[in-house]
Amino acid sequence: MEKRLKKFIVDVIPITSLPLNRQQFYSYLWDSRVAPGSLVSVPFFKRNIAGIVIDSRSDFHRLGNIELKKINRIIEEKFLTKNQLKLAQFISDYYFSPIGTVLKFFIPKQTKQRKRKTTVIPETKKRQLELTREQKNAVSEIVAENKKLKFYLFGPAGSGKTEVYIHSILKLQEKNPDFQFLILLPELTLTPQAVERYGEYFKSDETAILHSKISKGQFYSDWQKIKSGKTKLIIGSRMAIFAPFRKLGLIVVDEEQDISFKQWDMNPRYDARTVSEKLSELYACRLVFGSATPSIENFFRTSTKEIRLLTLPRLDLKNSPSFPEVEIIDLKKERWQNKNFGANSSVSKKLQGEIAYALQHKLQTILFLNRQGMSNFSVCNGCKSVLRCPRCDRALVYDRDGYYRCIHCSYQTSITPECPQCKGIAFTNIGNGTQKLEREIENLFPGAKIIRADNQTTKKTSTEEIYKNFSQGKAEILIGTQMISKGWDLPNVALVGIIDADNLLSIPDFSANIKAFQHIVQLSGRAGRPGAKYPGKIILQTFNPENKIFQKAATRDFGSIFEQELAERKMLKLPPFGKIIKLVFQDANPNKVRDETANVYDIFREKNPDIVVTEPQDAFVSKIRGRYRKQILIKIPSSEIPGNIKKIISSLPYGWIIDVDPISLI
Repeated sequence: MEKRLKKFIVDVIPITSLPLNRQQFYSYLWDSRVAPGSLVSVPFFKRNIAGIVIDSRSDFHRLGNIELKKINRIIEEKFLTKNQLKLAQFISDYYFSPIGTVLKFFIPKQTKQRKRKTTVIPETKKRQLELTREQKNAVSEIVAENKKLKFYLFGPAGSGKTEVYIHSILKLQEKNPDFQFLILLPELTLTPQAVERYGEYFKSDETAILHSKISKGQFYSDWQKIKSGKTKLIIGSRMAIFAPFRKLGLIVVDEEQDISFKQWDMNPRYDARTVSEKLSELYACRLVFGSATPSIENFFRTSTKEIRLLTLPRLDLKNSPSFPEVEIIDLKKERWQNKNFGANSSVSKKLQGEIAYALQHKLQTILFLNRQGMSNFSVCNGCKSVLRCPRCDRALVYDRDGYYRCIHCSYQTSITPECPQCKGIAFTNIGNGTQKLEREIENLFPGAKIIRADNQTTKKTSTEEIYKNFSQGKAEILIGTQMISKGWDLPNVALVGIIDADNLLSIPDFSANIKAFQHIVQLSGRAGRPGAKYPGKIILQTFNPENKIFQKAATRDFGSIFEQELAERKMLKLPPFGKIIKLVFQDANPNKVRDETANVYDIFREKNPDIVVTEPQDAFVSKIRGRYRKQILIKIPSSEIPGNIKKIISSLPYGWIIDVDPISLI
């Protein structure tokens, strides 16, 4: 009698979205044990999909003659590391996201092997910069044994935070050559300078750059080199936290305050700052947050000693200018005093004069306007109604190419749109955007070379090219949105113009004040850098010059803003004095949205009398891509989510968006 072959039951998480309130894995058969983390192909209903193995065990007699399907094939054994599996489970649990959805981010697209294009790291000499006493102390604290593993490096622009990161890495590398180091950056625009600075100490074949603009082939090749341990330095955007690290020694979260670390527009709605803390725990490695304008939540944790605070003063280099002067321009007075100053002009006479001076002395200028396009909105000349996107509850933005487009979806009008109300074809564009500002600067300074940096231009031109051209002096004026507000060290920049400071406070949200303060202080750090030949000048244009936020930002008074924000948040039970979960329901049927949100609100209110739950209300953008949206906010007085709330959230049906620790409440 032929001996029966032994079979094994293999538990697999399909790489797809499953309801949270059901089991997230399926069982299959295979001829041998399969290691956890292996990537396999499995039959799933009527299709074949990829999956990740989490366990395998000997087959046993199954009641009811239950037939298990067989794995199609093993694509790659131990594709994910144990720590990656643990991190994926943490993200799934913390952010209420199906683990199959989470695992997609841990699996790079595999492509045919091609000759890898090595990341170009400029061959530059190491800077002969002696660390200050404060920098040396910070490095010593970070690399010391038997100390806290979480640090906050707080220092103004030009205080030498990057030098502390680099020398901490070098010290740790001396202790253990096998260590890998992760540098997380919030914006792609910061990558070129980071590559240049760290390239002074790391070779190209030891460095990987991970962000969404890298080709799939190069991304996969870098992924494999990280897994093998050959890559020692990883510089990347928030997605880099999913890499298969072998032995992490240090994680740096630079410009920690930036909201770009939060993925808010798709599942999982994770925050790389929170996930990086879990990553540091899994590898027992050091974690350093760094910023000149910290987030309220993390800076508060330094006062509770949960995070060790390290401070740096601004570098006092020989012949370096002091902090740049911030001059607040009252646009009301400007327009009253200068009758020829047009109502549609976005550049004050004072700023025009400063730009002319900078151009005359071959200095560079940065102009900041946190709005794209040629206008804020457009009004029909006939019936005065606002031209809106038919799929979203948002005004269309006029583009320099002559079209009106929606910033939320792909909708774009023809070159001659009609007003849906009166069929008129004439519109007046109201407000300013980066494209309109660019056109105005071209008219005011016809000989100046200008570069524009916003989401539109970076689709055509890489951030590396923008940085390279401006840092090499191929343009005198850089116009951009928030992507240019932080990080860049450009000694020849002597002037920064904040075109519309009031726009920074225009969104009615609990974090508007601190975000405005952060933007202004970060921008003021772009001019008059240590080592620059000329003192910097910041021109802040506003119709509300007496606003305390602008006054505090002009003097970089973070302490005052921090105390004010803490007092307000404590009274309102907002982070860091509580936890917030934002639930958004969306559907094409507005009645269904109304009924569903009302029903869920009643469930929360009935079962959780001690938890603050807001009544359903329209989201700030109440309709996107044809779907209506209402939201409910849950305020929890502690950092832990009660079990009964977890159960309700996990059972929410399709159509609900779950956002834990949202960056905005609107």
